[in-house]
Amino acid sequence: MGTREAVRTGVASSIRAAREHLRQQAEGGFPETRHAMRFPRAAGFTGASEAHSTDVFPRAVLAGVLLDTVELDDDDDFRAQVQALARREADHVAAHRLRDRAGGWSYFPDLPELPPDLDSLSAAMLLFARAAPDHLPLCDGPVALALGQSREDGAIATWLMSPEDDARDRARMEEGVDRFWGHGADVDVLAHFYYALWTRDPQRHMAAVRRGARFVQARQAPDGAWEAAWYHGQAYAAGLCLRLLRSVGEGATAAGRAVDLLRRRQRSDGSWGVKAPDPQETALALWAIGVSGRPLPEADRERALGTLIDAQRPDGSWPASPWIKMDVGRARGGGGPILSYASATLTTAFVLRALLT
Repeated sequence: MGTREAVRTGVASSIRAAREHLRQQAEGGFPETRHAMRFPRAAGFTGASEAHSTDVFPRAVLAGVLLDTVELDDDDDFRAQVQALARREADHVAAHRLRDRAGGWSYFPDLPELPPDLDSLSAAMLLFARAAPDHLPLCDGPVALALGQSREDGAIATWLMSPEDDARDRARMEEGVDRFWGHGADVDVLAHFYYALWTRDPQRHMAAVRRGARFVQARQAPDGAWEAAWYHGQAYAAGLCLRLLRSVGEGATAAGRAVDLLRRRQRSDGSWGVKAPDPQETALALWAIGVSGRPLPEADRERALGTLIDAQRPDGSWPASPWIKMDVGRARGGGGPILSYASATLTTAFVLRALLT
């Protein structure tokens, strides 16, 4: 059997095993997606407990990735299961909308120093638009707050704080941003937000989305990269930006630079990874190139798929790789400590999508 046929056979087997693993994880409510951390009072945090955990943002993103997979998959049973699952996950996200803060969703909702954020709003809105439109009114207030803070160039601050928030609560959020999280508009977050806005109602929000797309283009580095403010690696931020630009039909030159950079960063074995081959970064690079509309040459793609197949574990999953990063020293100009989150469930979903693309 030739190399090409061997890769195709391996991909099919790998897809089946990954689907089964994700089905099993879904039965338990994706327990492995929970992100648990400690925010000590000695460092200046004032939560009722130092221990905090969340699964809302990871499960919102996970449901979106699974919806991507069934758009590429010919397994009718899996498609029906994912559609029902996405509805369940949307209900879970909707139930965790904050009632006492206008911004909607905070990554760690019980941490007083962490405001609601544009990225969490985007994940919720995008999932609702695709799987549970009846929940979209929950996003109306936060979206209005975000757009009301938009600058002429399309920039919107990541943290969503409103004059209507309780004054004491707002003071603690502002202190948290000043001491830990930092101010500013982040291109990876804004690419996510404007794509979610476009998905929800492209006609109504087209002017705002086009401003956002121009902002994304303007923030591209000369080498073709976009800064990943909240994510490890380069590929996820690139995928978010490329997906937005292609959706609105803008940024062909920027997209070309980004894809050229991703192709140059492919390792000799076909994988991607900063210091070593990384299945998650490989899957995200393949996704980013795919959403750009500029396909990878078949030989390069087959080498990449081969590395993914080889890295799959016997239970159908792939090892977790760091995905989210929170630089607690960002307000001081960076330098950490860096708080990271990794999930084998999310890594597996990212790889499954890449295998199906």
